[in-house]
Amino acid sequence: MQLISCLLLLVNCALIVQNVSAVYLVNWWHAPPGFGHIKEVISSIRVPKGSDPTHTYWAANGFFGGYMGMQHNAGTERRILFSIWDDGKGGKVDLLQLGPGGEDGGFGGEGTGRHTITHYNWKPEQTVFFRMTAEVNQAGNYSDYAGYWNVGGPWTLIAKYRAHNVLKYLDGSYSFLENWTKTDKNVIREGFYGNQTIINTQGQKTRAKVVYEAQSTSPGDIWGERIVNGESYLRMDGPKNQGRYPPNHSS
Repeated sequence: MQLISCLLLLVNCALIVQNVSAVYLVNWWHAPPGFGHIKEVISSIRVPKGSDPTHTYWAANGFFGGYMGMQHNAGTERRILFSIWDDGKGGKVDLLQLGPGGEDGGFGGEGTGRHTITHYNWKPEQTVFFRMTAEVNQAGNYSDYAGYWNVGGPWTLIAKYRAHNVLKYLDGSYSFLENWTKTDKNVIREGFYGNQTIINTQGQKTRAKVVYEAQSTSPGDIWGERIVNGESYLRMDGPKNQGRYPPNHSS
């Protein structure tokens, strides 16, 4: 049964990212056996100084219907991002509530849906916390998803969305590090991913176990992962002799 569930998760993920050509490293979050459906996930990301080039996405909380995290897009432009996919069959994603400074809009290219961008000049070595919640309404045939973030204070809402014809909890949680252009591989990208916490529909809370997977690699790529003081460390690109820790994989 566990093998079947794992295969289903991988198939679903492949469907979501089938149009993605970027290189990315994935932290899969494993819940304890019998934990049940996940309604809330919390985690944090800290990026080392000098390892935050443009065209990088540090995704904190993801599931098979959306994700959230932070990006360095261009120059001084840095973002907090929260995205929810539609059902792919004509069902809509509606904005229920927009957080302060948020910019809501539709997206395509990696499936379709809606997302909110919050412009925030996050800093290297700063720990940014992320939280996502799910409320599944079987009778109404929709699910409500909310994303929040903070840098040590109270939670700030990014946005709350309603995905029609979607009945998904946050099962199959993950985080990742991505070079979305598959270029500028001469500069290193790193991140420390911590505090991976999951809460089920009964209100039980636990820390998730993290396992790794590399996707869309090309000949010559280097990457690495390890657990450091309870955090998951991911790195890709750049010279082998740079970074907090040396790469332990290459293609």
